[in-house]
Amino acid sequence: MAYTPLRISTVKPNRDLTFDLYIFFKETYLKYHDKGAGLDEEKYGKLRKQKIAKFYITEDDEPHYQAFLDKLLEDTMSDPNVSVDEKVNVVDGACSTAIERMQEDPESEQSYKMTNKAAKSLRQVVEQNPEALKKIFGKKASEADLIIKHSLNVSALSLKLAQKMKCNDEQLDNIATAGLIHDVGITRLNKQDQELFKKEKSKYTSDDKRIYGLHVKDAVQALKDKPWVNAEVMELVINHEETLSGSGPNKKKKLSVSEMVLSLVNTYDKYVLTTGCTPGEAIKDMMINELGNYELDLINKFKEVLKAEGLLD
Repeated sequence: MAYTPLRISTVKPNRDLTFDLYIFFKETYLKYHDKGAGLDEEKYGKLRKQKIAKFYITEDDEPHYQAFLDKLLEDTMSDPNVSVDEKVNVVDGACSTAIERMQEDPESEQSYKMTNKAAKSLRQVVEQNPEALKKIFGKKASEADLIIKHSLNVSALSLKLAQKMKCNDEQLDNIATAGLIHDVGITRLNKQDQELFKKEKSKYTSDDKRIYGLHVKDAVQALKDKPWVNAEVMELVINHEETLSGSGPNKKKKLSVSEMVLSLVNTYDKYVLTTGCTPGEAIKDMMINELGNYELDLINKFKEVLKAEGLLD
């Protein structure tokens, strides 16, 4: 029997479940809770305290979970009595679950559609709650979840910069989705090459640069010719490492506004994650090191966004 993971934050207490829940313990999937009833507050609280991050469901229960998650997101986003923290937690869980599904099975229509829905909820929570972005960036991630954390960061922050650049609604939705899936190709590299994600770009050898660039081609290979993948989302994924200097794996120099936004935010967030520097230090370094790769006006607008969102130290 096949099992797929889901984030515990997408299973709320006292909400009837339409799927069985499993935990992974000592190399075995153990049923933890039967469908038909909700988890009580006490049981749920204990799991959170034990830092259990994931449940698992069977492949047969995937459609039931997706319907459950859709309703949970709709109810959470529309309820004015739900705190911003709770909204961010639910959306974070939905996005992280979707990214993980895409990493495991990027050719799946169900995985892509789940990601698309999660991206729309992320856009909603970021647009409607001024403090949401800071809360998203304040969340810590384990080493194993670093690419998931990066993807969520890029999606959320790209939305804000794209708004600043006056992108329309369709462009914003596409940027949000592309931000979540842009690095699915990294998990298709071998384990040693995946470590290049954690290496500072300025320290790449020519071989490192060539090998790391393969993650773009791997993502394209997985997503191409899929009728459910939006064409603009595909272009954004293809070109998320491109710069105006032509230094990206595709050597492309003419970029759309959406492509420039996603590429800049991707470069910024990876720089912060891999160097450990502060956002203020990162943007200062980028003003020097990335000039020529991105227009000065775009970098300045990005700095304004970071400042407005309370992300500069």
